[in-house]
Amino acid sequence: MLEPTTTIPLESAGQATAASRLYQKLRSDILLGELEPGSKLRLSALARHYDAGAIPLREALNRLSAEQLVSQHDRRGFYVCDISQEDVIDLTQVRCWLYEGALRASIARGGREWEDELVLSFYRLGEISRYENNDPAKVNRAWMDPHRRFHTALIAACGSRRTISISENLFDQAERYRNLARLKDYKASVHEEHRSIMEAALRRDADTAVRELLEHLRATCDTVVKALQKKNSAARAKTRSA
Repeated sequence: MLEPTTTIPLESAGQATAASRLYQKLRSDILLGELEPGSKLRLSALARHYDAGAIPLREALNRLSAEQLVSQHDRRGFYVCDISQEDVIDLTQVRCWLYEGALRASIARGGREWEDELVLSFYRLGEISRYENNDPAKVNRAWMDPHRRFHTALIAACGSRRTISISENLFDQAERYRNLARLKDYKASVHEEHRSIMEAALRRDADTAVRELLEHLRATCDTVVKALQKKNSAARAKTRSA
């Protein structure tokens, strides 16, 4: 006799869907800097702004907390994770360590399917502008996921789902730094940098692919650090003149 199929109550399924949609909205707003680093996420204000219930809102925030985009403090609530020069340098170093091994493994193991996905993700990314209306102050939301997909495609054949998952999480944290720093010179060269990395990977030239990918990550980090230093200097000058 067949066991009865377990079903999710409609209310629970609806809450799960609402939490997923809310998670995507909150995640996007955090990555774009719409929700500022260090700011408190007041549940009542978020519920009004996102037209969300308390249960899906808490579920979304807990998920973002697990991804280190939101921090939770006992009795103080939720906050957007803060940023710092030290953190972005550490983040970049960890990404370099992780990507080097994953990319080498992916190049060694990847077959035709991996090659096709890498090429497709590159060309789809190239079809989308980094900024809205070529304005560096307005990040194009539509560019973010294809950019993530390209970087994931590079290491997709590494054979480790855990490595890919960690890499994607670190990518999101780095993306937030890029968006907050408003890299005005970033779009000018990034597509050609991606092309060069991709072509080296397709040639199975692991040394060149790894070197160029790490240079790509470190150059972005350097630019972010300079942008943060400039912002910090401006903030200090404003405080002194107040």
